[in-house]
Amino acid sequence: MNFLANPLVLALLIPALATAEDSVVLMDNDGKTVRESTASPMMETVIVTGRRNDQQARTLIGAVGQLAADDLTRVGHAHISEATARLPGVWLSRGNGQELLPSVRSPVFTGAGSCAEILVTEDSLPIRPTGMCNVNQLFEINTEQAAGLEVWRGPGTVFYGSNAMHGVINSLSADIDRNALSVETGSHDYRRVKLGWQQEQGSQRWQVAANGVRDGGFKDQSGFDQQKVTVKHTWTGDTLTAKTHLSVVNLNQETAGYVRGDDAYKDPAIWKTNPNPEAYRDAQALRLSTQLSGTTPTAAEWQITPYLRHSDMVFLQHFLPGQPLEENGQTSAGVQSSYKTSLNASTTIWLGSDIEWASMWVKEFQANTLGSPNNVRFQGQHYDFDVDSQQIALFANAEWQANDRLSVETGLRFEYLQYDYRNNMLSGTSRDDGSACASATGSCRYYRPQDRTDSTSNTNIHAGLDYRLSEQLSAYVRVASAYRAPQINELYRLQLEQNIDAIDAEKLRSSEAGLRFQQENLSAEVNVYTLQKEQVIVSDSSGYIVNDGETHHRGVEWQLRYALDAKWQIATAGAWSKHQYAHTSLLNGLNINGNIIDTAPQSQGSAHVLFQPSDSASAELEWLYLGRYFMDSENDHEYPGHQVLNLTLQKSYRLWELRLRATNLTDKRIADRADYAFGSYRYFVGEGRGFVAEVKRFF
Repeated sequence: MNFLANPLVLALLIPALATAEDSVVLMDNDGKTVRESTASPMMETVIVTGRRNDQQARTLIGAVGQLAADDLTRVGHAHISEATARLPGVWLSRGNGQELLPSVRSPVFTGAGSCAEILVTEDSLPIRPTGMCNVNQLFEINTEQAAGLEVWRGPGTVFYGSNAMHGVINSLSADIDRNALSVETGSHDYRRVKLGWQQEQGSQRWQVAANGVRDGGFKDQSGFDQQKVTVKHTWTGDTLTAKTHLSVVNLNQETAGYVRGDDAYKDPAIWKTNPNPEAYRDAQALRLSTQLSGTTPTAAEWQITPYLRHSDMVFLQHFLPGQPLEENGQTSAGVQSSYKTSLNASTTIWLGSDIEWASMWVKEFQANTLGSPNNVRFQGQHYDFDVDSQQIALFANAEWQANDRLSVETGLRFEYLQYDYRNNMLSGTSRDDGSACASATGSCRYYRPQDRTDSTSNTNIHAGLDYRLSEQLSAYVRVASAYRAPQINELYRLQLEQNIDAIDAEKLRSSEAGLRFQQENLSAEVNVYTLQKEQVIVSDSSGYIVNDGETHHRGVEWQLRYALDAKWQIATAGAWSKHQYAHTSLLNGLNINGNIIDTAPQSQGSAHVLFQPSDSASAELEWLYLGRYFMDSENDHEYPGHQVLNLTLQKSYRLWELRLRATNLTDKRIADRADYAFGSYRYFVGEGRGFVAEVKRFF
């Protein structure tokens, strides 16, 4: 049934949520009011990302999109892209299962150099060590039960170092305010259970947030099982607070590959088929941290956060000839620290350091034979290496409140990173047994360097000012630089006779400005930016990893939220951008200098209409828009873009809460991602119409 073709359905559903009185509230087991009506004026937004602590959004010198806990609960995302689609300038392009490719003020990053352009953190702690990112690593965070999600757009502040190039995605760990158990069921054999529990005992507070999901998969043989557990303990003393956080994640996924052919995502004969039923991904992650914070007798504030991390993953590279199996993992530890003090009534400074140690490893083995046994993509072990790293960073940040209207901020960060690489195989380009391959030189495709040590040091700065034009309107400008160190896969997982010394850190320069307006029932923001990247790491026409690329990026972003009255609210967010190659590079014999980067839509956005007839009921209609984009660097093939409608209904009564979400209401055929490569159109097919129903019980 087409919902939009029958408006009577919506007309009946939405009013049916209303109760006889708007004063219905949630009650606890003793009949005590837990949550009263919140419909009305907009509350001041608090942002954590930027300085690693609370800061009012209206004073922020930079651009951050935020999803509060209520937003995340309403969406109830099965994949994080469903939530971040509400933010301007952000596109987390969904792959199969929990896989994704990220975009923040950027094209979607694919292929060589796609990793580490965007820093991923939880409670401001990077979830992986510098040098070993993974484009899919957001599945290692319990965003399904997060207290909020913040995406800093553009270079991070000096509180963040390597990888904070185009942005920072920061998940705020679960903050349980009421014990609850929920069960969900949905299309494609989707099942999920979520538990939230908290208890306070004097100066201590315990919290557990856990969820487990089984998804049969929209496409053939593409389901996944996933479990996430977050445990938090807080102890508050007279002068000291300790917050301990343990996170454990497990993912077992059957992976679906591209469907191929022009407009294959529309073809009813193949759009739900899986060309790679043999593909899979198994991954585990664990993180443990304790944030110690307090104040000195002079009112200075300090924080020290030691942490431990571990992750390991195995997946079949079904997208490569021969389908080699990759195994990787890391164990790492570190300490974050910062000290904040006021020099006088108008000047505040932050001093800090970040120290990290990591032990990382990568293996690749190909079980299949391609043609001749001595093919350059030979059967056997391709790589087996370990990398130990040591990293130290020092930073300083200062803010000067010149007067009631003007504030100025500037910061500087220095970071040093060293890799100690050990090759556990024969060095060079031979097969794993030392024999030659069938090439003109006898070399195989895979080059394994000898043991070596490499280091890099980088500096980033930022400076900006915020000026209050009136009580409701303010403006900011900001300039910043950023960098990212080469990843270990870029340095040591090489091909043919590549040169490690030719690979260096990427550099980025940014300028941006913004206007913010906020009053009781309206908040609005618009940002403009320009970015220039140098030493961009790419794969050239010979398949070599090089970093002599240059790209330019510019755009406009906006977000608006308006409360028409106590029951109706509208919101919109969007972006226009242009991402271009800015260096001479031949691809298939063509110079791509000046071309639009592939998988970079010039426009994208969303709009939401929220109806809350009472404090116990709501209905939200969501419209998502993704503009057309080129599918290849030559700009010869194009995806037309798409629009999707979603609907969420919620109803609560005493100890129960119900939620129904319908996605892709019109059952439109879309591609989550489209590209053109190796002479073929390739698509990750987007899901058709789907439903999820959730029942939650408070206790």
